[in-house]
Amino acid sequence: MEIKKLTLNTARLDEISHFYSETLGVPIVRSNKNQICLAVGDTQLTFKESTNTAYYHFAINIPSNQITDALSWIKARTNILPFHGNEIVDFKNWNAEALYFYDPAGNIVEFIARKNLSISSTQNFDASSFQHISEIGLPVSDVRVIYEHLNKSCGLTKFSGDYERFCAIGCETGLFITIDYNQKDWIPNNDRAYPYSFSCQIVNDGKRYDIIYNNELLTIKQW
Repeated sequence: MEIKKLTLNTARLDEISHFYSETLGVPIVRSNKNQICLAVGDTQLTFKESTNTAYYHFAINIPSNQITDALSWIKARTNILPFHGNEIVDFKNWNAEALYFYDPAGNIVEFIARKNLSISSTQNFDASSFQHISEIGLPVSDVRVIYEHLNKSCGLTKFSGDYERFCAIGCETGLFITIDYNQKDWIPNNDRAYPYSFSCQIVNDGKRYDIIYNNELLTIKQW
């Protein structure tokens, strides 16, 4: 699975626009007074202005060998969110290392270096090192129902989890991090997970799908 487009809502569009384009140096694809579209590697990330506060968790794949470089780079620009006192989190079961920070809207942003992907770089780390958005959080009240819907409609399979409290659905290049928000919060700071609306476009097994998440319902269209 690949996440080609991701659209999130924000009540702090001006701050978000400055943070990603100026502080982090992420290229702007297009923008107007109501939204900004950014090129996060191969993913188009759009923030749309909303009157309602919303925050999400999403992750960006970075080169497998650059988590330490990424830590130094992001610490020069914003504060890190440690997990159990660690700035770099070692996910041994996933053979990956990650770090976390907030953007101005309170989104929980993750850089993750997945060793299984064997993406190596010798370039200085910056926004051009971003590969793609590889995770979007999907808080729900019934993990198994959402898994079965994504499996039947898009052919996505379980990457990790138990179908009850947590299930990562997809693969290392694209995952829906599906959690039961009645049982689990977002790491690293235990932020409460809420089912805020979002939309995305994914590709799986050569097929493209538009997905809208709203009121805990997934609307999926293949094209």
